Amino acid sequence: MEEEWTSDANEAFSISLVTPTDSGLQKLDSFNPRHTYAVFDNEQIFGYKGLKVNLTYNATDMRPHLDVSCIKKFKTVGDAEAVDVVELMKEFLPGVAFQKKLDFELAVKQTPNDWTPPGEVVNTIERDGETYEVWKGSLADPAVKQLVKRIQLLVLFYIEGGSYIGEDADGKDEPDYSLARWSVFFLYKKPSATNKRYVFQGYSTVYHFWHFQTLTPPASPGKAPALLEPKTNESWELPSGDFPYTEMSHRARISQFLILPPFQGRGVGAMLYNTIFDLQSKDESTKEITVEDPNEAFDLLRDLCDMKYLRKNFPEFANLAVHTAIPVADKGAILHHSTQISNTNNGASTSAKGIVNVNALEELRLKVKIAPRQFWRLVEMHLMSKLPLSVQPLPDDEEIERPAASKADKHAYMLWRILLKQRLYRRNASILGEFEITERILKLNDTLDNVEWEYARILERLGAPRPEADHKANGASSSHGKRKSDGEEEGPSSKKARVDDE
Repeated sequence: MEEEWTSDANEAFSISLVTPTDSGLQKLDSFNPRHTYAVFDNEQIFGYKGLKVNLTYNATDMRPHLDVSCIKKFKTVGDAEAVDVVELMKEFLPGVAFQKKLDFELAVKQTPNDWTPPGEVVNTIERDGETYEVWKGSLADPAVKQLVKRIQLLVLFYIEGGSYIGEDADGKDEPDYSLARWSVFFLYKKPSATNKRYVFQGYSTVYHFWHFQTLTPPASPGKAPALLEPKTNESWELPSGDFPYTEMSHRARISQFLILPPFQGRGVGAMLYNTIFDLQSKDESTKEITVEDPNEAFDLLRDLCDMKYLRKNFPEFANLAVHTAIPVADKGAILHHSTQISNTNNGASTSAKGIVNVNALEELRLKVKIAPRQFWRLVEMHLMSKLPLSVQPLPDDEEIERPAASKADKHAYMLWRILLKQRLYRRNASILGEFEITERILKLNDTLDNVEWEYARILERLGAPRPEADHKANGASSSHGKRKSDGEEEGPSSKKARVDDE
């Protein structure tokens, strides 16, 4: 009996975007949630036959309306009763969503033709004959907060582990000084001849963390550096009230990133990410741009956008290559943090150069404000793209004719692998230390192979031309490319998906 009265919440729930016309409301698109476990236990709804839960949004101001209907409802028997869907959804949607349908339709029709999103326009992009705008506002702005409250249910439906922002543990709004630390970016398609109103595409939230920087007062000529004066106030609390938090030295963390399903795969996610990155990188108060627990889809988007940005704007990055004039002994070689190599056998000295110039790259990283792990992934990826085609790892579904690998080619590939292996080992040293040496080496090499394959897939998406490549229908595939395992590509720890754009 229970199965007869149980509905799959993902199938029963439908989300729609509508816009007004002379004859009523026009549905622009409909789509289902990816997952509903944050709202419905086990993603099931008990007590209905033919259940339909329709959440309709005005495509401009995202005013919501919830409508629940069914063919038949279960009559309460003892402790068994139907889930009160409307009452349950009151925990996740603002009160305006539960007004009468006629009131919702009237409100949509009365939306002013000159309505614009809250905040200010920070970027306008032309693409395929359409115009898109990115609007930025603070969560402390009532209009921005209202829009976020209307759409944040979508975060639960499309982002693994997603949660609401600007609320405390009891679901109450945080004070304005705390809300001011959140920047919100809305992506809209601008009105056109075919659609005379703004159409919401997606949004992202950015949190500004205070960034501690060690004070280094300059020393007077001929004198020792002055000691810092002792603190007179031991409190670490930031001042309250109207304080410009975003003007303090801070890290900007992209917390949520969502493009609605109908608009995914059109490049609009890159528009939004590039806008956020460009604004934050030009802000002198922002010292680093980070991302909160990205999923694979966002990782790919981020890698592609960051790589294009670095290659286009920084010749020192675009021209980066492995220093190959570094000898490596078969046994007894030591790789230093500087990526210099000491060949300990026969008393050989340390190499004059490192595999890369670590100091110069760190200066570049600070300049572009990319977080360390992400930056070094990009360095490794770019260096891999510069390897000779004879040894360059390729996706295992790409079949090309390779030239024979020379000794110099193999040496360049070995140095690149040493560089990558060094970072992977440091990142996972505590876990790898639990294994015997032989198994440790095997696991590290497996991880390295997985990362090689991942980098090859990303470089394939970048579409960079390869010299000497002769693509053909039938040929030898790469001997280096291997598919990544089910776990995280760089270690055994799992990742929560906090952002989404496919």
